[in-house]
Amino acid sequence: MSGSMYDLSVATYSQEGRIYQVEYATKAVENSETVIGVKCKDGVILGAEKQKFSRLLEDNTNKRIYNIDLQTGMALCGKLPDGRNILQRAKAEASQYQDMYAIPASAHVLSDRVAQYVHAYTMYSGVRPFGSATFIASYNTFDGYELYMIEPSGNKYAYHACTHGKGRAVCKSEFERRNFKDLTCQEALVYIAKMLILAHEEFKEKKYEYEMTWITDNNGRKHQSVPQDLINNAVQQAEQLIEQDQIGE
Repeated sequence: MSGSMYDLSVATYSQEGRIYQVEYATKAVENSETVIGVKCKDGVILGAEKQKFSRLLEDNTNKRIYNIDLQTGMALCGKLPDGRNILQRAKAEASQYQDMYAIPASAHVLSDRVAQYVHAYTMYSGVRPFGSATFIASYNTFDGYELYMIEPSGNKYAYHACTHGKGRAVCKSEFERRNFKDLTCQEALVYIAKMLILAHEEFKEKKYEYEMTWITDNNGRKHQSVPQDLINNAVQQAEQLIEQDQIGE
């Protein structure tokens, strides 16, 4: 086996130690709509953009952010069917942990278990890696607010702020300019909206929806959708900020 033949199986390393199928799965995530996770001083926010590719689609279909349990949410970046498979595994792991220990699984424990599941799909020639990166946001009394991202390789990392998808470069630039740990979740909404808008700035002719959820001190530390009026208001303010920045340039 030589040359491009190394990419025919996930179970085969190239001579440079690379697994091409995992890299291809990561590329699928990089070409996806943008997803963001941010920890603030009073909670954690998950945000996602969703392109409305048809006028026939109803609003709020093809969700990218879901509940795992009352205090834990998961956002999916990349191939949605792959992400939903991982989501169902996460729900099963969380339910099993709750049944066994009578307490909810922390994001640390849950991300470990889900990452092992994702990694298993990079080890055998009869399967392919998941073309999805998953974000887990949670609260528990021992560790407080947590935010993790699991990559298609099975690697998982804890973050203060993280992003994936087409607009990741724009979002990372905004992360470096602003310290979200000094903002409340409500104050951070406008900047989340700004990043999601800028993520598809070059595709202005296409219509997008914005999905946001949060876990905050103000909502009983439960994973819930951000009220639509707050999202709409944040988007309007974000558009004004972008206009001001463009005028300033």
